[in-house]
Amino acid sequence: MAKIWYKLIFKQISPIHIGIFNYGVLSETRIFIPGWTMWGALVNKYGQHKGKEEYFEEGKKIFESITCFYPKLGKKNKVLFPEYKNGEFYLGDYSENKFRAKFTDVYVSTSIQPLSLTAKDESLHEIEVILPKSKFVNENKENLYWIGLLGIDEDKKEEIETFLEKNSNIIVGGDNRYGLGNMKLDELVQLNEATNDELSNCWGITKEGKPIFEKDKFLKNYFSITDGFYDEIREGERIFHVGTIEHVIIDYDFSSARLKAEKSKICVIPGSKIKVDRDCNYKLIRGIFQMRS
Repeated sequence: MAKIWYKLIFKQISPIHIGIFNYGVLSETRIFIPGWTMWGALVNKYGQHKGKEEYFEEGKKIFESITCFYPKLGKKNKVLFPEYKNGEFYLGDYSENKFRAKFTDVYVSTSIQPLSLTAKDESLHEIEVILPKSKFVNENKENLYWIGLLGIDEDKKEEIETFLEKNSNIIVGGDNRYGLGNMKLDELVQLNEATNDELSNCWGITKEGKPIFEKDKFLKNYFSITDGFYDEIREGERIFHVGTIEHVIIDYDFSSARLKAEKSKICVIPGSKIKVDRDCNYKLIRGIFQMRS
């Protein structure tokens, strides 16, 4: 079924942390927002808006056709889409190192002994965050905006448009107890016939949410190679990639006190180049081109 596609433009209000790796006491952040992170934020907001637990399950289905989100500096500049140049990850003209130097900082926290008011042993924690604006004093102080696409079934069109307009503030990423992750929907644009080229040519997606592969285009979303593509990679005939692969955890089990990974996939990451020489029965689900389980 073809979907109605929207471009969502969020203004970043507070620093955000999109967890990826821990190095000792430092929790590193991604420099783009995966689709499953935005999906989780919208599902959570939708459930709160509806006020009943069963609507969280409904929201999981409604918002699953969502892309990864990428930054741009100010409203008028171009989106900083991912790509690999000479083996290094870039967002637009920014290398990963340059982007981190300009837009990330580290928050330091520690637990305190209540009687002595001294730091508890082994309680130091450093959280890397993406700032809403450049931290350089003499740099452009325009705000960061985050852009991605959302596909909605036609029968949900009016309901979801109203929901997004009335619930424009969402919390994205981790460590929101520190006030991180606040974003506000600045613009909601339906991609009509005049703008559908943006869906296919820019994002590499059909109206049905299937991937479009062109060897000279960089992926804007993850591509799962867990779903039956190991043989093709070993043969080296049907699929190739320039970039890298990541083990992605896409579902967690929250039923016990200790968080457990419930479902994961091995994916080619955004910014890579990939070629598939046959019809690929994949769909965009939470920012990953994958087979529906």
